[in-house]
Amino acid sequence: MPMNGRVFLTAGLSEMWRSILFIPVLQERFLAKAGERGADAIVLDLEASIAPGKKDEARAALPHAIDRLAAQGQDVLVRINMLWRPAFADLEVAARGGVKAIVLPGCSSASEVLAVDAVLRELEASRGIPANGIGLIPLIETAKGVVSASEIAAVAPRTLALTFGVEDYLADMEANGDPNILAMTALSVAEAARAAGKAPMVVPSTLANLDDLDAFEAAARRGRAMGSVGGFAVHPTQIPVLNRVFSPSPEEIGWAERVVAAAKQAEEEGIGALSLDGRMIDLPIVRRAERLLARRTDVEG
Repeated sequence: MPMNGRVFLTAGLSEMWRSILFIPVLQERFLAKAGERGADAIVLDLEASIAPGKKDEARAALPHAIDRLAAQGQDVLVRINMLWRPAFADLEVAARGGVKAIVLPGCSSASEVLAVDAVLRELEASRGIPANGIGLIPLIETAKGVVSASEIAAVAPRTLALTFGVEDYLADMEANGDPNILAMTALSVAEAARAAGKAPMVVPSTLANLDDLDAFEAAARRGRAMGSVGGFAVHPTQIPVLNRVFSPSPEEIGWAERVVAAAKQAEEEGIGALSLDGRMIDLPIVRRAERLLARRTDVEG
């Protein structure tokens, strides 16, 4: 069963997940064990992991896979293809009850988000799904997408988060995987998400190097340091890393509890300024502590 690790963010941000695992929709052995992997959500993939000649077969298999995982209590997302005719064919089978969000790969403009949003609105209305009941997560994978990230994040209410696809971005830029370059780009995507009131889900690292989990964890920690709330995985071994990094540590929880308690006491005593452990505590720090405690509550619940 899933770990119930969704993170509820304050200030209008949407329900998100610490870890999201890609699974090819045609791989039965992966589907059979999806609920045992510990991921907060599963992405049923119609795009990169499906050969061009298998796309129709994957679409035919998708509804059963969605219903199967949703019946297990699993949060289900679907990654569609992003040439328009395949995208519309994917949306026809993906827009159904049990799907939490659509992952939009290679998103490079707000107009692409609006087109998918319009199709989803029609499908929701015709299928009895609440308006904006299916979220959207644009996957930024090109230089144009990075430059347009602010518009992409803000254009549609159903957008939950922005995420960053390293491999395709490096190919588009003809760049190497220098961690400093990736960190700068990931930060710009995270800033665009936050400015629009969406959640950043950025891990500035390749997902393909499965032999170096230490490097993956270091990148996840860089992502969290810049405000990311979670990340994607292509292999089950990456899931515990994401869940650990994007969960508040006992030390963070202890600090947050003391900050909130001190703020409450100061309010009751009418004190305008307070300090804790030799550091001044102001309203932004109190809000940060409250968000940490909210995340702790959801992870445990």
